[in-house]
Amino acid sequence: MEQLSLTADRLVLDPNNARKMRDKDSLVSLKASILAHGIIQPITVRPPAAADRDLQGDRYQVFAGGRRLSAVTELIFEGKLPADYELPALVKEVDDNSADEMSLAENILRREMRPVDEFKAFSRLADEGVAADDIALRFGQSLRFVQGRMALGRLHPVLLEMLDLNEIDFRTASSYTLEPDPERQLEIYNNLPGWQKTSQSHIKEAIAGTGTKSNGGLAQFIGDTRYILAGGKVTHDLFEDHSFWISTDIVEKLRAERIEETKQELLAEGWAWVKTAEEVGNDVWYMETLRPEETGLPVEQKERMEEVQAQIGEFNEVDIDELPEDEQERYRLLEAELAEFTKLAKGQHSAEQRAGSGVIIRTDRDYSLDYGRVSPRRSNSSSSSSAKPEKDPLAISAPTLSELGKTATTALAQAVEAQPDKALAMLAALLELGPTSPWQQHRPGRISVSAPGVTAGGYQGATAKRSFSAAFEEYSGMKPVDLKKALARLVAGAVDISQEWLSSNAEMRKATLETFGVDPTPHFDVDSFFTAARKPIIVAAYKEMTGTDLKDGKKGDMVAIAVDAAKKTGWLPEYLRTAIYTPKKSK
Repeated sequence: MEQLSLTADRLVLDPNNARKMRDKDSLVSLKASILAHGIIQPITVRPPAAADRDLQGDRYQVFAGGRRLSAVTELIFEGKLPADYELPALVKEVDDNSADEMSLAENILRREMRPVDEFKAFSRLADEGVAADDIALRFGQSLRFVQGRMALGRLHPVLLEMLDLNEIDFRTASSYTLEPDPERQLEIYNNLPGWQKTSQSHIKEAIAGTGTKSNGGLAQFIGDTRYILAGGKVTHDLFEDHSFWISTDIVEKLRAERIEETKQELLAEGWAWVKTAEEVGNDVWYMETLRPEETGLPVEQKERMEEVQAQIGEFNEVDIDELPEDEQERYRLLEAELAEFTKLAKGQHSAEQRAGSGVIIRTDRDYSLDYGRVSPRRSNSSSSSSAKPEKDPLAISAPTLSELGKTATTALAQAVEAQPDKALAMLAALLELGPTSPWQQHRPGRISVSAPGVTAGGYQGATAKRSFSAAFEEYSGMKPVDLKKALARLVAGAVDISQEWLSSNAEMRKATLETFGVDPTPHFDVDSFFTAARKPIIVAAYKEMTGTDLKDGKKGDMVAIAVDAAKKTGWLPEYLRTAIYTPKKSK
C-alpha cells in the first residue's frame, strides 16, 4: 500500500462509491473541520487507469473519501483553500467488488450513509451472489440490519425515488415495506389522506389493519405457537422489535378459547370465581384485594431462580431473532420459568383465601391476572324481608341496557370526531378531571391522568403503537387544522357513555348527547331491541308509537309489527332520547 499527497484535480470520484450525499448542508461541519485541522483521515484511491488520464497526467479514482474530496473542492472554489491543496491518499489495488465493500464498510462504521445508499450498496453485493448473513458478517452488522436495508428493494419505484430525493424519510419508507406488493404500497400511499401518507402508525394500520402486536399482552396471553398452529398469518416488521398478527378472526377465536381455559384452570385451583374485566364492569373500582398469606420461596426454588436469571443474562448481548430455533425456544422457556418464579416470590393465596375471592382476567389492558379480588359488599337489608319484590314488567334487561349504551357511545364518538372545536372542549374537561377517580367525578370518557408527583394507580393502558417521541414529532409537524382533526379523532376514541361506565348518571349521558347534537336513531338496532324485549315492553312501546293497543299473540309476530312501526316513526327507547327526539305518529 502506497501513500501519496494528491491535489483535487488529480482525483475523480469512483462511480461505485457507496455514499452519495445529496444534502449540501451536510458538508458545512466537515468544511469547517478541514479549515481548522486539515484532512485527518486519508482518502483511499485506486491506481490510475488509462481511461482516467487527461492532459495533465494520471488521475486516481476515490472509492472511500468522496465526501472529503467534495468538501475540499468546494473550499477551493470558494477561495478558502489554494488550488494546489493536497489531500493525503492511500493507494490500493482492488477490483470493483472489493472497492464497493471497502467504501461501504468505511461509511457504515462512521454511520454517515443514508439508508437508501446502504440498500443500493448491499444490493450490488447481493447481485454478485453474496448472502445476507455474509454481508452482515463482513460489515459487522446484524442480519436484521441488513435485511431491513434490503427490504427497501420491495418498495415501489415511485416510493423508492421519493426516499432517494428525501421527499419521505426512512421511517416512512420502512413502514410501507410491511406490504410485500409494490403496487399495493403505492395504492395505500395514494389513498391515505394528507399527513397520514407519512404517518407510521396509519401506514401500518392500512397494511396490517388493527393487527395484534406479537409482543403485546393479548399475543402473550394466547401464545405465538398456538396462533401459528391455528393458521394465523404474520406480517414481519424488520424495523421494529415485533411483528403483527393479522388474522383477526383467528385471534378472536383463540382469545375466547384461552379465556375459557384460564377460567377452568383457576377454578380448579379453588378460586371462587373468575371473570374478565368486561364481565366485572365498574365493580372493579370498588373491589378489595387480598394480600397473599403464603409468601416467600423455598431455598431450592430461590437457587433455581438465580440460575435461570443468570442463563437469561447470557442472551443480553445477542439478537434473539437471529438465534437458531432451538436456542430461541430455550430462551422462551427460561422466560416463562422466571415469570412463574416471580409470581411465586410475591406469595400465594391460601386455600381459604381462594375460596372466598376471585380472579380478574384484565382483558381491558394487558391480559394479566388480578388475584384475590373480593366482590363489593352488597346491602343485606332486603334479606330481612321474606317478601320478594315484584319484577317490573317494563324494566329493560341488563344485556339490552348494555347494547343501548354501546349505541349511544358509537353515535357520540362520530359526532365528537365531526366537531373538532367541541372535541377540544371535551378533551380539556376530561384532562381536568383525569387525576380524580371516576366514581368521585363521573365523566363521559376514559382518559386517565396522574398528577405530577403522584404514583399512578397501577392501571396500564393498551400496548402503545409508537413512542411518545414519534407521536410528538408527527403531531408537532401538523398544520393547525389537521392537528385539530387528529385531536378530535383521539377524543372520539376515548368517549364512553355506556351502561358499564355511566350506569348511575343518565343525566350526564343525555346532556353529553345533546351538547353534540347527537341523533342516535341511525345507530339504534330496532330489530335486536324488540327481539330481546319482553312482551309488556313491546306492547307499551307500540301503544306509545301508534296510540293503539297491540293484540297479544306470538312474540315473533308482535316483534315484527313493533319493528315496522318503530322504523316508520323513528321511535327510540327512553334511554336514547334527547331534546331533539321528535317521533312521528304511525298511521
